[in-house]
Amino acid sequence: MSEAADPGEVEYDEHTGRWRFKPRGLHITWSSNPDYWTMPEKGTDDPAELKMVCWLEIEGSTTEHLSKGKRYALSFKISMAEGTSGWQEAPAFMMAKVGKKGIAKWARINLGDVQVDGVMEVPLGKLQFEVPENAQDTTLYFGFYELWSGGWKRGLRIHEAVVEKMPDLPS
Repeated sequence: MSEAADPGEVEYDEHTGRWRFKPRGLHITWSSNPDYWTMPEKGTDDPAELKMVCWLEIEGSTTEHLSKGKRYALSFKISMAEGTSGWQEAPAFMMAKVGKKGIAKWARINLGDVQVDGVMEVPLGKLQFEVPENAQDTTLYFGFYELWSGGWKRGLRIHEAVVEKMPDLPS
């Protein structure tokens, strides 16, 4: 069904608190089937390209714990290939939650408006969240989804997912 996420394809900078997930560092449903996805070579910065699925599910999690009481932001860098289709019918959604039992924060993404070959960051303004001071599990679990419409989609390119620590708010 899909290949496991490769931890070697996730970069973490402990000084900035920033993670960069290359496509092979994400769990992409159906990515092991070349009829559905074209996956980049290991160790490259090339995007994963969706050939055709009706079930879009891309997930990841941080390997290091997030800092309690700090704010973070999640974003995906994406583009669209020639011949893209299926994105006008239903929006995609991004989700972030701290801890397996945490409360999910969602963002709606209208991919039908994305221009072919222009790399962009979604969602606009990023999906921001805070790690509770009392959190027992501070691992971030996140995803990018469109599995409700049942329609076939094609042409989405996933360049990377980024999780970054946000500056503290002024007191």
